[in-house]
Amino acid sequence: MQIVVGTAGHIDHGKTALVKALTGTDTDRLAEEKARGMTIDLGFAYLDQSITIIDVPGHEKFIRNMVAGVSTIHIALMVIAADDGIMPQTKEHLHILKLLGVEHGIIALTKTDIPDDNDWIDLVELEIQELVSDTFLKDAPIIRTSTETGEGIDQLKSTILDQSKTIEGGLDRGFFHLPVDRVFSKTGFGSVVTGTVLSGKIKRGSALEIIPGNQQAKVRGLQTHGAETNSVKMGDRAAINLAGLELDELHRGTVIADPNRVKATEKLIAHVTMVPDTKWTLKNRQRVHLHLGTAEVMAKVVLKAPIEANQSGNVIFLLEKPVAALMDERFIIRSFSPMETIGGCVVLDPNPTQFRKALRSWADKLDKNPSKRFLQFISECWKSPQSLGNWSRQFHAHESQIKDWVKSLNIRNEKGLLFTDDSFEKSSALIRKHLTTFHEENPYKKSLSKDRLQDNTGFSGNWLSFILESMGDECITVEGGYALKSHSVVLSDTDAALARDIEATVKRAQFDLPSAKTIHPENEKKGLEVLHILKDEEKVLDVARGMWIHVEVLNKLKDDLSAYFASNDAMKVADFKSMTGTSRKTAIPLLEYCDKHGMTERNGDVRTKGEHCG
Repeated sequence: MQIVVGTAGHIDHGKTALVKALTGTDTDRLAEEKARGMTIDLGFAYLDQSITIIDVPGHEKFIRNMVAGVSTIHIALMVIAADDGIMPQTKEHLHILKLLGVEHGIIALTKTDIPDDNDWIDLVELEIQELVSDTFLKDAPIIRTSTETGEGIDQLKSTILDQSKTIEGGLDRGFFHLPVDRVFSKTGFGSVVTGTVLSGKIKRGSALEIIPGNQQAKVRGLQTHGAETNSVKMGDRAAINLAGLELDELHRGTVIADPNRVKATEKLIAHVTMVPDTKWTLKNRQRVHLHLGTAEVMAKVVLKAPIEANQSGNVIFLLEKPVAALMDERFIIRSFSPMETIGGCVVLDPNPTQFRKALRSWADKLDKNPSKRFLQFISECWKSPQSLGNWSRQFHAHESQIKDWVKSLNIRNEKGLLFTDDSFEKSSALIRKHLTTFHEENPYKKSLSKDRLQDNTGFSGNWLSFILESMGDECITVEGGYALKSHSVVLSDTDAALARDIEATVKRAQFDLPSAKTIHPENEKKGLEVLHILKDEEKVLDVARGMWIHVEVLNKLKDDLSAYFASNDAMKVADFKSMTGTSRKTAIPLLEYCDKHGMTERNGDVRTKGEHCG
């Protein structure tokens, strides 16, 4: 893998000169940088074919560019001038390195040719050791250097090479991800972006997505270390020539990724750790500068209680413009004015979907530990469990990582869905509860439809089907719906008497096809329930919507039709009305019922004998 080394340190402490001494490359590429004698933007140089050095600006005004560089480095090269010693940006850069999770580093004591007193340099080294004593640099070598005399340059280069061999690649998220740190146009090629590949790999012709904006682009060409290549992978410094995009669609802060893997967000939840020596307190509704990857955006803070120096807590950030944020990505926040680095953050949920109180409650309980948080997400989504692949995309994690969590947390993976035993039990209990309530409120209905049951429970379709299937004999299918096996329709004495009366009423109506409202006007709903019970007992039938006939009357009709067609080849509507003594209002739906069930067959305006007639 390629190793990225990033410089850090106060302005004029010799970072750019040191990089030039190490690589032969002057990273002050902008005319303004030459004129002002300081680094404004990120500069890049190559120590060898596998090591890139990023020269970041030290001036406070350009610290946003410094953060953009640090977000992708493996080794920090902390530069401190022997004549000045520790300065304000030295401390702030050290905070930034620590907050963004840099774990490896080297300290370069520059300009050692300037002080005449070696005791002074010894004192500076002691101050440095005290400064870094509780940071990742506590065991880092301090190398005395001078770009004027060449002192320590070879030793520093050798140390970088040695430390690079110990760097292990980070966890690949399983898809291509590159935060853009530079954008330019090259004559004859079009738009070119540069950045460090943080995960995945691509090759020429690969389709990519630009976030925010969701613009699609194709890879026209690739370079790494200034040389053409057919592919780039995780850890590489890459220059990507994109087809299909104009420069105004690209800028530092955008992210290039495989399509449909990263979403833009204007709201995220993060765990914040405040800088130990900050004088700032993070308060609700406070505005801060948020530096995430290579992006900078203003954000409003939403939190329950203030967070002071050296304290930590979960915070909701409402962003003033969309950015691409990934799960567990590190970023820093700086105060609005004057700008100071006040805290480091880890993304806990890049796209929360809850609102108001539910959002605050969700934010407060999210765990910083990724695997524990994964379990929280699984439990939160208990009504609509997702597949392993969907969770891989939501957590921006390789599927192998999700599989490891599933195994270690005893999460069930069945029918392509991930869920816990508790989720399964809660879901079964909820279905049981809704069916019990339905049966109590509708004692004469045999089942509840699947659509109604899904609406009542709020379950996804796949999850509802799985739970119903898993409940086995406890929950049965009845007439296209679902019921508890223990449920049975038993009429009370009063309703049994009502059923006899309603049956007699329908029978007396003959071919008039009465409705529930005319049969039992005192309580139409009760009448309809009883009619359906009689239908289940095969005593009555619904000829059309809301129109009922007694089975014995229908059987008489079959006999009448058979007798009619014994001496007639065809029947007109008028003939049918005369035979049944009905009006057109009931004759037509009754004839259509006969057509549907093969008792008659329609041919234009007449009916002939059907195959099930008589």
